[in-house]
Amino acid sequence: MPINTRIDMGQTLTASVARRSKQVQDIVYNSTPLTSILRDRGRIKVKRAGGPELRIPVEFDKLTAQWFTGYDKIEITPKELLNSAVFNWSRVVAPFSLNGTELLYNSGEEEMIDLMEFYLDAAEKSAKETFEVGMVGDGTADGGRQMIGLGGAVPIIANTGTYGGIDRAAVPNWRTSTFNIVSGDVSGYTAWDVTTVRPIINRISLNRSRNGRYADLLIADALAYEPIDASFVAHQRIVSERLGRLGFTGLSYVTPAGPVDIIAAGGIGNVMPANTVFGIDTQGLAIYEFPGQSFVPFHPGNGMRPINQDAVAQGIVWSGQLVLENPLFSYRIRTTS
Repeated sequence: MPINTRIDMGQTLTASVARRSKQVQDIVYNSTPLTSILRDRGRIKVKRAGGPELRIPVEFDKLTAQWFTGYDKIEITPKELLNSAVFNWSRVVAPFSLNGTELLYNSGEEEMIDLMEFYLDAAEKSAKETFEVGMVGDGTADGGRQMIGLGGAVPIIANTGTYGGIDRAAVPNWRTSTFNIVSGDVSGYTAWDVTTVRPIINRISLNRSRNGRYADLLIADALAYEPIDASFVAHQRIVSERLGRLGFTGLSYVTPAGPVDIIAAGGIGNVMPANTVFGIDTQGLAIYEFPGQSFVPFHPGNGMRPINQDAVAQGIVWSGQLVLENPLFSYRIRTTS
């Protein structure tokens, strides 16, 4: 016999789940400056389903211009400019279940909705925290099912391995950069402290820029952020229009390449790598979502009922991938060895 035979109650539960799933999307994407900025820039995209793979066209080389005069021969060498980066879709679900006894004792409309709201709160929290872990992960967790986050998109060793099926060793323009400060990767500096952080950021920002493109967002863990914050005098501690509008705090700093927003990643449950700064070109980073899979109910209606149990299962599911479409301008700074 069904857990609850009242049609109106089933419709109420279904509406409650659908309403909360929309809220989960906002809560997840607005929870971090990076995801909020990507959303603000229109960099959260729905990619039409074209099979089990996510294919992103990428330009990984450029044409060569030539000065000439008179009867000079014009060099025309065939060159492949466009290829596809191929990613697997990553899927995450925050599931929960309720048994018939629990629903029986909460059979009134308000009681049942309160119970469903409680479990949806838990699913919302789980989806948010798991998604945030994935944003900085390398895609190897859960047997490689995890989303390929910044750990894989902006790796420590930039010239090895594949990303999106493209060999980084063979395609220099498909690499990000890594700067180990204590190893002297930034000439003239071997320490990350209050006197060196700004000239280091200036040097890297300018070197990793071209035609107005550069890393416009720096994400620093607590240890890396402290010297940055200490290097600013009081009147320099300003928040950019972008961060202010999106409701986040941080620092704004004008580098030779252009203004950058600098934010700290920390707090309880923080998963940001220690002594690390990610420099992100937000114009070249996007979150691709599978159609109809943006933090929606995992099962249709108010849930799925097992054939041999008096229970109902439901959850919140997301399917997609984080893609660094143009790695050339993004980088990682390691402030210690």
